Amino acid sequence: MFLLNNASYQSPLKWVIFLTLSFLISCTTIEINEHDAFDNHRTVTPESFSSDVFTLSEKEINTTDGETLNAWWLSRDDAKVTILYFGGNGFLMVKALPWLTHYEKLPVNVLMFDYRGYGLSSGSPSVDGLIDDSRSAFTFLTDSLGVDEENIILHGHSMGSFMAGKMANETNAMAYILESPITNVSDWTGGLVPWLLKPFIRFSVDDAVGSQNNIINVRSAEIPLLIITGTDDQITPQVMAEKLYEESSSPSKRLKLIDGGGHNDLPESESYAEAFREFLEELGEIVN
Repeated sequence: MFLLNNASYQSPLKWVIFLTLSFLISCTTIEINEHDAFDNHRTVTPESFSSDVFTLSEKEINTTDGETLNAWWLSRDDAKVTILYFGGNGFLMVKALPWLTHYEKLPVNVLMFDYRGYGLSSGSPSVDGLIDDSRSAFTFLTDSLGVDEENIILHGHSMGSFMAGKMANETNAMAYILESPITNVSDWTGGLVPWLLKPFIRFSVDDAVGSQNNIINVRSAEIPLLIITGTDDQITPQVMAEKLYEESSSPSKRLKLIDGGGHNDLPESESYAEAFREFLEELGEIVN
C-alpha cells in the first residue's frame, strides 16, 4: 500500500509514479493463445508482382489434411539450386518483393506459399497446420516439380525459422538459412518485457505455440547453416541468432550480423546479398 498526502497529488510526476506503482503491484498476466499467435490478412494477388528475371507460375499445394495452399513458383533457366521460403507471421507473397528482388541476383528457383488461412490459402492457421503446410510444400517441390531433395535450400524468416529448422531435421535438404530467427517462445516473450516489469507481468502461452524450439532443431540438424540477423532488430534480438549459432551442430555454419538492420529490412542491405552469395559459393553451387 502506497500513501500520498494531499500535496503529493498536486505534482503530475508523483501522479505518474503513483499510477505506475499501482500497476506494478497488481500482477498482470498476458495471455498468448494459439489463435492470437497469427496475423493473417487475405490480400494477396499474383498480378501485383512482376519480374524481368523470374517466370512466375501460380500453383496449388494440397496438404495432407485437405487444405489448399496458394503458391508461387519462380523459375529461371540458369538456376542451380531451389529455395523453399517460409515466411514470418503476417507474411503474404504480395509482401515478398524485397526477398524476391534479392533472389533475382542469384541463380536460384524459389517456391513461396501462403500458410493456411493467409492470402488465398484455405483453412485457419494453427501450429500443427503450419507444420503440415511446410511438409506439403517440400513434398510438392520433390514430387510435383521434380526437384532433387538434396538441391533444396530451406529459408525461414522469423516465425518461419521454426519451419525451416524442423524441415532441416526431417529431410535431406542441402542447407538451411535462419533469418531474424527465434530461439524459443520462452526466450522471445521474456525479451518483450523490460527487466523492471518482469516480476509483475506473466505470459500465458498455448502449449502448441510454446512447444516450438529452434534450439532443439539446430542441435540436431547437421547440414550447412547460415544465420543472418540485424543488430537493431527489436522483434527477435541478435542474441537469439548468436545463441542458435553457438548451439548448432552443423560442421559448416555461418553467422552474419547486419549492422543497423531491423526485423524486415535486411534484404535492402548489400551485406545481406553478400552473405547469401558467400554461403552458396561455400556449398559449391555458384561459380563467379
